[in-house]
Amino acid sequence: MKLLEKILVPLDFQSDFQKQITTAENIAKSFNSQIIVLHVLPPEAERKSIKSLLSDYVDSQLEKIVKELDKNEIKYRTEKVYGNAFDRIMSFAQDNNVNLILITDGTENQDTDFGVSVIAEKLIRKSEKPVWVIKKNSNVIPEKILCPVDFSDASVRALNNAIKITRTFNSELHIINVFEPLQESFSVRLNVNYQEENSRLQKENEKQFDDFIKTFNPSGIKYKTGYLKGNPHEAIVGFARANKIDLIFMGATGKSVLQRVLLGSVTEKVVRDLPCSIVTTKSENLLNLKIESDISTLEKHYSQALKLKETGFYDEAIEQLKICLYVNDLHIPAINELIKIYELTGDMISAKSYRQKLDEILERLWDSKIQLEIRKAYKLK
Repeated sequence: MKLLEKILVPLDFQSDFQKQITTAENIAKSFNSQIIVLHVLPPEAERKSIKSLLSDYVDSQLEKIVKELDKNEIKYRTEKVYGNAFDRIMSFAQDNNVNLILITDGTENQDTDFGVSVIAEKLIRKSEKPVWVIKKNSNVIPEKILCPVDFSDASVRALNNAIKITRTFNSELHIINVFEPLQESFSVRLNVNYQEENSRLQKENEKQFDDFIKTFNPSGIKYKTGYLKGNPHEAIVGFARANKIDLIFMGATGKSVLQRVLLGSVTEKVVRDLPCSIVTTKSENLLNLKIESDISTLEKHYSQALKLKETGFYDEAIEQLKICLYVNDLHIPAINELIKIYELTGDMISAKSYRQKLDEILERLWDSKIQLEIRKAYKLK
């Protein structure tokens, strides 16, 4: 099973990249991912007079990283290419179908108005692949994650990914919505009671937020929800700083033409004043489920199901467990896990059905000692 198959790590050897490598290792260990270490040399580095010298330097730097990855038993490969850094990273990510581009903010060596380097900012704006920007002052393993939502498809994608990463790293998730009040207009043509209108809109927004949250299943994680009021980017950045957030998940587009512009502006402003690390998602998910086709044994299906359950892919876990029962309809561990997942997701009718099936199987066992041992082994009631 693959959830996050390939992590692209473009390195700038003029920056401190150790946190970038450490973060990539932690993600790779959690998802059994492959790290692709990429270094882009400028076009002029291909000149004969300097090519050998620069190439040897890059190889020596890559060798140090390879030793660390080998030591930590991480799957990897290294690539060295020539060209414009942004263009080569974009094309490489697309050609190699990576799940994630992992970069540092890169601001220590660049004069920029943004809280990230020029290349990082361009990747956030233009990459269809999820981009994870590591801020120097954030924890390598995020303890607190923030996901602002606006009810758009982009928010759905961002929150789904945030929930799964929260579950993976046993973090705490904060889900917020920012209501921006209408501002008074000096136009004499508008006869609006702004206080009443904002009060009405805010109540509608809070109900929409509550309904939006109900469509997700954050069971099994620590999470909090909250409403904020004011300028969206200022509210998000202020909340992140006040609550010592390590990682922000944000979608890159809204649900209408106008909201795409507005949300793009909000994301851009958050990035400009970036208080911590950030993951931006546009059209692709950070985690994509890929089931290996060579799975044939019951044990592998069961193991697959447990991993899917841990990450929050409950429907897919149920599918794998049902395959186990197709192979062996008396497979008690699979039945027990089905009961747990159905209870976890609130499907009590299905949970009751499988509990009855489990009781029937146990009643067939004539030896009470065997039944007792089975109940102890799988913690059955």
